[in-house]
Amino acid sequence: MSTIYFTEDHDRKRFVASLLSRLRINIEGKVLIKINLVSYNPYPTTTHPEMIEAVYDQIKSTASEIICGDGHGVDVSSKKIENHPIIEKCKELGISFINFYEHSFKKIKTPRNFSLKVSEIPFQQDFIISLPILKDHFLVNLTNALKDKFGYLSKTERVKMHTKVKNINKGIAELNAVLKSNLIICDALNVLVKAQEFRHGGIEKHLGSLFAGTDPVALDYFGFKLLHPISVKLKNIDNPLQIKYIKYALDYGIGFKDYNLEEI
Repeated sequence: MSTIYFTEDHDRKRFVASLLSRLRINIEGKVLIKINLVSYNPYPTTTHPEMIEAVYDQIKSTASEIICGDGHGVDVSSKKIENHPIIEKCKELGISFINFYEHSFKKIKTPRNFSLKVSEIPFQQDFIISLPILKDHFLVNLTNALKDKFGYLSKTERVKMHTKVKNINKGIAELNAVLKSNLIICDALNVLVKAQEFRHGGIEKHLGSLFAGTDPVALDYFGFKLLHPISVKLKNIDNPLQIKYIKYALDYGIGFKDYNLEEI
């Protein structure tokens, strides 16, 4: 059984400070802050810059290097995100933003012989903190902790999965089998329903929660519970196991569906 830490306080900085104090982990070495920068749209399509700063403030004294990174949607040019609030926040804090597409990728095979081409950046880190946003997703219905790993894929892999050349649900689960975050902080203060981006028809709704943990399966179970009452994509889905990648992830032993909630 996993533990999920949550709050309905809107103060991201207070939540992150309380979370790391509760976990009592010393975050050292090279740290990747894995954000969601799927497109040029602002929060909640993409990670709120305040969340990046909240994390940075808590780890800057112990980490030897801090970088922030993601791979944007394949239909978005790098130039389109140049002035994104996330990039501006990284500049303000003195953090290097890493566009995964501008660095090397490697081919890997999972324990079930599923092939993937993924960024080498996460393998070079000592600690990874992921900052997903809870949202509806037009193709797989829900995006949160497990789906966040999609940002590590090469453009070719993303296209294959979005066009069903490769099984996207197995792909998401398999990614989580080989690439793990040491800490996942999910933002559900505001969410998107109907789609995962404003540019695809996503509608912003207020939900008012922040939650975190280390188990992406448990976090997606909890996220499903939070989002379901207001979701467009989940209205005819009664159980998280009906979301195929969550079922695969559970079957692969990536996490647990049962969790304890601790309010902080």
